[in-house]
Amino acid sequence: MKKSSTVIVIFFFLITFSTYGQLAIGYNTDGNTLCLSTNPLQKFCGEFRVNTKAYNQADWSYSDRGITQAYLLVTIFSSKNVSLYSGGGLGVNFLSEENDKWLSVNVPLGLKMNPFSTLPDLFIVGEYDPMIITSDDIPIIHCVSIGFRYILSKKE
Repeated sequence: MKKSSTVIVIFFFLITFSTYGQLAIGYNTDGNTLCLSTNPLQKFCGEFRVNTKAYNQADWSYSDRGITQAYLLVTIFSSKNVSLYSGGGLGVNFLSEENDKWLSVNVPLGLKMNPFSTLPDLFIVGEYDPMIITSDDIPIIHCVSIGFRYILSKKE
């Protein structure tokens, strides 16, 4: 049931943003996190993430795979090839194999750069994302990772 509802949300996300904007796919190293986002070149960017393994910096059992996260990211500073961004998001371990469910408040801060002039749609990302769990006696997951975002451009 929970897997089918997640697939439905992703499906509607794809339909909506493929109609009105550009999508980007991505990957972060910590947690083998897969990302689907709106165009990261815009001032505001929405992003959906799911980790496929436990986070490296978390030394506790709540950091399992299947944490579903939704973010709103804002570009704070931007130059020709480098941007600083931050934002906020929520995470829930919907796809986890654990029965104990929890909610996290996430506050990412990252750098996004495009060092390759021949690949204008590819961005290298470095990010620190503390995941603050709202349950009692559960420490913060300190997620530090590098990764990439690739914009799926519309060719006109």
